[in-house]
Amino acid sequence: MRLTYRKNFYRFERNKMKILLTGASGLLGGNLVRHLWFQGERDLRVLLRKSSRALALMDLDVEVVYGDLRDSASLDRAMEGVSLVYHCAALVSQWKPNYKKCYETNVQGTINVMTSAIKAGVKRVVYVSTVDTLGLSSLSNPADENWQEHESMARYGSPYTDTKYEAEKQAKQFLAKGLDLVIVKPTYMIGEWDIKPTSGQMIVQICKGRAPGYPGGGNNFVDVLDVCEGMRLAMEKGKRGEDYILANESGNMTYQEFFTLVAKIAGVKPPVFKIPYSFAVLSGYIFDVLGRVFKFEPDINSVTARMGYADHYFTAKKAIAELGIPQTPIENAIKRAIAWFTRYGYL
Repeated sequence: MRLTYRKNFYRFERNKMKILLTGASGLLGGNLVRHLWFQGERDLRVLLRKSSRALALMDLDVEVVYGDLRDSASLDRAMEGVSLVYHCAALVSQWKPNYKKCYETNVQGTINVMTSAIKAGVKRVVYVSTVDTLGLSSLSNPADENWQEHESMARYGSPYTDTKYEAEKQAKQFLAKGLDLVIVKPTYMIGEWDIKPTSGQMIVQICKGRAPGYPGGGNNFVDVLDVCEGMRLAMEKGKRGEDYILANESGNMTYQEFFTLVAKIAGVKPPVFKIPYSFAVLSGYIFDVLGRVFKFEPDINSVTARMGYADHYFTAKKAIAELGIPQTPIENAIKRAIAWFTRYGYL
């Protein structure tokens, strides 16, 4: 029986549906598993690599299966008996030498997930893309789902953004094969269970006083729990084949504004000066060389340095109107993130 859009259909049937989630060791996936669990979902299965540290699962009674997005056979096993899939897993890297790894995970891995979902007769897949596939915009004209300025992002040469753009195109090909697919595009997520950390690294550095300056760009900052609820709603009532930006309408902020807000909440001194673009880019290229010579992936490189001066502003009007995504003040997410980083020894 296919998932339809009759009112309350999904809610009525959901306890009979096994849910598979990829990427549970990451910020979004870990929070999504917990969100679904505390919403009453109990038939949850997560796909993990054996090397993953999925701290968010430690107090949850969920089924864990081990596999890899690059291993089709392991995905076929993970899909057995599954009705709904949240595909969150991705390799997030802005380090150019990692392009091949990003392609294998983000593009080929997504093709493998969609192929296995078709074979298993999955009723719906919610796939996590990124707003950066849409391109850059401005505070006065934030991008929506119809924005087509990917070339403005492609010029940075980000392995993550470029491969997610291709992965999204590949995922949409499965609509013609009968897959019920909804695509969500979160903005810059803030919250707890950021183990690596990823987006939370910015908060950690500010709280430790290691961010004396700020780059000249900006972003849309959103509570990761709002994104989780947006994904649950996309599964429940999103329209087949549609994209939804999961953002905060009040979250479009310059990095100066965001850094200052984090510092205020943390009770530390805010960054006091704008880092000159030329200095940031030069530093990025220097770290490129150091990373290649000494075989490590630097946090600052020529891609991240330049992207820090770009405007990543977006609107969630469609997701608010069609899904009802919450709009939690970003201050709440920052406070929870700081508390979590403190509890687990990052601060």
